[in-house]
Amino acid sequence: MSTSPPRQIVCDTGPLISLEKITGGYHFIRRLYARLLVPPAVMDELVAGQFETREAYLRHFDVEDLFVVESPEASSSREEIEDKTEHLDKGEREAIRLALERELPLLIEEEAGRAIARELGLHISGIAGQLLKAAREEAISGEDASAKLTELRRAGRINRQIFEAVGAAIKDEV
Repeated sequence: MSTSPPRQIVCDTGPLISLEKITGGYHFIRRLYARLLVPPAVMDELVAGQFETREAYLRHFDVEDLFVVESPEASSSREEIEDKTEHLDKGEREAIRLALERELPLLIEEEAGRAIARELGLHISGIAGQLLKAAREEAISGEDASAKLTELRRAGRINRQIFEAVGAAIKDEV
């Protein structure tokens, strides 16, 4: 019997911070993905000022088996990509390049990075979108998705417009 490859997604820093802010954030994302591909610059941004090492972060959030720290290949620095991403921070640049190389979707929340990722043809989402996906796939209940969405709003991770739009879509799913 053949098994499908593990579901993977590339992550920028913002969505991972959002997962830290909600109850069971990493638990719910595990229901959607077997692996989160995290570029080194993103991992360093997560660790900065909070943890002494990458390993300490991974242990603290119990994600040693979920995170795969992976660098984009140096050869993937096509001029078009470099020109479009030069004003983004290093984590966003690495995440976009890695998603393009691996032909995987990208979790990204910062607007400038999202616009460039879309322009480059990447499928993108933020954590609010992943909550909707989890509700649609019945990975979590609509009630749990709504509660987590409220936590994102209270933590200042999403704006009112996203909160209302995704909240309405979640309610339509239940």
